[in-house]
Amino acid sequence: MTTTTTLRQVDHTGLKTGMALTIVLLIVAFVLNSPLLVALVAVAQLAAALALPFGPYKVIYERVVKPAGLAAPHVIADNPEPHRFASLVGGLFNTAATLLLLAGLPAPAWVLVAVVVVLANLNLWLNFCLGCWMYYQFNRLGVPGFTAAPIQ
Repeated sequence: MTTTTTLRQVDHTGLKTGMALTIVLLIVAFVLNSPLLVALVAVAQLAAALALPFGPYKVIYERVVKPAGLAAPHVIADNPEPHRFASLVGGLFNTAATLLLLAGLPAPAWVLVAVVVVLANLNLWLNFCLGCWMYYQFNRLGVPGFTAAPIQ
């Protein structure tokens, strides 16, 4: 089993900003029956998974939320990889939902969106990230690419 032992830090307020935006935008997408909004959330989540400096959620957090004092940074010792993995899974679910909506298959599409909304709420309110948990299980099993071990 390969593990990363370097102590790194993650701003959890930035993560929670992305979760809150995901929840709100996907609920609005459902109410408006908007594949475009689902696609925009997918792009934002995939940008977060790639840790792009210009990702929509990162830009909103860095240029709006923090400067306006809407939320204080909460930087803690943590690995970014599990959170990126969770964003990747959410982004893939929302990409699939977008394609299903465009193909005229709304029921399975909105089920995928609902899964993302439920999991984002679970993480936002209860601090349980299922994608992070999955990442660490893959790490424990020695799955290639899942190199960051839980911080003790």
